[in-house]
Amino acid sequence: MAYLIIEHLEDISEWLWLEYKHVSMWWKDKLIFTNVRRDEREKLAKLGSVLAESITKFPLERSKVIVLDLQAEKELKPEDIGEDTIIVVGGILGDAVPRGRTKEFITSKMEGVQVRHMGEPQYSIDGASIVAKLIADGKRLTEIEYEENPTIKLDDFSEITLHYAVPKLNGKLLLTPGLIELQKRELGYTEGEISDEELEAFFEGRGEIL
Repeated sequence: MAYLIIEHLEDISEWLWLEYKHVSMWWKDKLIFTNVRRDEREKLAKLGSVLAESITKFPLERSKVIVLDLQAEKELKPEDIGEDTIIVVGGILGDAVPRGRTKEFITSKMEGVQVRHMGEPQYSIDGASIVAKLIADGKRLTEIEYEENPTIKLDDFSEITLHYAVPKLNGKLLLTPGLIELQKRELGYTEGEISDEELEAFFEGRGEIL
């Protein structure tokens, strides 16, 4: 099975940690973090293998490396991925308007690698990693569902819109576990937590999150 490398480029905020944990659920022992500072290595080692050096400096066989980049000309396909393929995701929390930071920090520094996109949607780090896993397992982009900018209603007056696409599997959004609870805490909703059942009911049109 292919490996997934996350080139770690942000401080580990609570949001980023939740996304990384979600990636580790999908990629398990095939997940590697690169470009990791000494003070963050112990924490990230709980989720995957950890390397201090940047992926851009590794003496790898570049033809076996695929960098996922929104600005790539070719889409990622199952036949691109072999048993020893290394798929690289930039560990960058995205912006509502993409700024091309993957190309700036990774792609431009790795001559000879394959560069692929996963369609028009901008995914989160874990979303991109999940889509890559689904493709590695044989699915094509046209077979992978997603929802652009899903909105979650918190009460009669408040809602949260996630400004990126979230992949779906069997009709269900693959939301970052714990992210909605984090957002509610940051907005001052301190009473209780949202269960997975409530989230599923909301997105299937069977209820509201209050």
